[in-house]
Amino acid sequence: RWWFNRASGSPRARAVHIAMEVAFLAPVATNVAGPMTTPVHLSGPTSSPAGNTLGLSLAAAGGLAAVGLAARRARVARKAQEMATLPKHMQPVDPASYPNYKPGPSGVPMMPQVVGDWATPVPGSYKACLTMVGPDVETGSEVGKPWDPLGFSKLYDRNFDFNDNMTYPHVQWLREAELKHGRCAMLAIVGIFAQQSFHIDGYPEAPWYEALQKCYDNPQGIVGFGIAQISAFAMVIEGKYFPNDAWIGQMDREPGDLGFDPLKLAKDEATMKSMQLKELKNGRLAMMAFLSMFLGHFNAGSVPGVSALPRESAPAQGATFCGATPASSSEAGMSKTAARYTTQTILPSLAWIKTGVKASELQPTELKALTLAGNDVLIGKTEAGALFCVGNLCPHIGTPMSEGADVIGDVIVCPLHGSSFKVTTGQLIDWCVSPPIIGPLTGLIVDKKNLLIFECRQGGFLGSGEVEVLVDTNAKKAYEAGYWKGLLDAQGKDDGTYY
Repeated sequence: RWWFNRASGSPRARAVHIAMEVAFLAPVATNVAGPMTTPVHLSGPTSSPAGNTLGLSLAAAGGLAAVGLAARRARVARKAQEMATLPKHMQPVDPASYPNYKPGPSGVPMMPQVVGDWATPVPGSYKACLTMVGPDVETGSEVGKPWDPLGFSKLYDRNFDFNDNMTYPHVQWLREAELKHGRCAMLAIVGIFAQQSFHIDGYPEAPWYEALQKCYDNPQGIVGFGIAQISAFAMVIEGKYFPNDAWIGQMDREPGDLGFDPLKLAKDEATMKSMQLKELKNGRLAMMAFLSMFLGHFNAGSVPGVSALPRESAPAQGATFCGATPASSSEAGMSKTAARYTTQTILPSLAWIKTGVKASELQPTELKALTLAGNDVLIGKTEAGALFCVGNLCPHIGTPMSEGADVIGDVIVCPLHGSSFKVTTGQLIDWCVSPPIIGPLTGLIVDKKNLLIFECRQGGFLGSGEVEVLVDTNAKKAYEAGYWKGLLDAQGKDDGTYY
């Protein structure tokens, strides 16, 4: 219109403007490319040259406008076809079909409804749980009755008892999450054990709980390539198989089904269900195993039977008539800390403790004394090369067995009074036999006892790691409890609390 106002005095300009208005207001001809059969008459006689020129101009402008409209309609139709081929979650939402808010029981608008890429939610989470593999196998409960004491499988159905806002997930989403966590845990457990025996050149040498951080701290060379490879793989899997409609139980695949079966293990429906159950049970076991490894390290002694790293501890205050057991190298230079004592009953807390010594480093009949979590232990090998671990203090008067004890076969002999014990069972063989007269006399004042035995094993993959000993991490505290109980009782403070 700016151009038209500037050229309003020109007849040609006025004619083009009128032609454009007529072309945009008139219906589009069915045959755009064909000739105009009906001339357009605006004013003036048809026989004049000016009228012929104006008619040709109007016809040309109308044809161009019709071609432009046809091309635009073709683009709109093509775009609509492309939109229809997009995934459901990428298609536009019609606000009219999904109201933003739904009135509650009192007529007041409440939480927003599910809009966008989700389908229409319907109840049925618990019924779907009854049809799944493995919800009833871990506890030996009735077949077909899921073990769900907290009712997670029923939470989704509770959404419809309130305001239809999908706050709680469908059991389909929960199964997807369980399988994903189980698979990650299985990989983690394999990694924890494998890194103890295998090492790839270029990667940092670190224990499992520090390895990832060291890789991020120095992501050069093969380390950076490995991180990028794992990240890219995770992005592709998460992007392609994102369980979008699983939250409302309408996913277009089975939970955990990524279509990956290169070995064709699932040959039929029965085999498929069997493999699904195996994966589910192994994944659950791996999650518990990884949790045990995590807690066993960061809270040593909290998980009986799970290996932990060597920990700082004060040496045991046992009877030391002829000396004391030297502290292990892990405890050398340990700073003093404040101690808290109790008169409560101290219960045992067993844990596998690494000794820092490999079995291959010990020769037959060789002995090595250590203090592990307050326990004086003596690890060694018999003449046949069998590994054993016994208490380092002789049960007679607390003589350290490491100060000159002899190993004869599978028998260990105390260096002071010649008491001998089986290293496999701790059974007493001879009691205070030397020196003559004096030895037997000293044996009369102490009751005969067996030697303390500790269970030991070779850690790592296929026994290639450090020797580990199963000890009571509360032994020192329990030993001292009697002393503190008497002391506090004499002061009238034995109330069972810390002092």
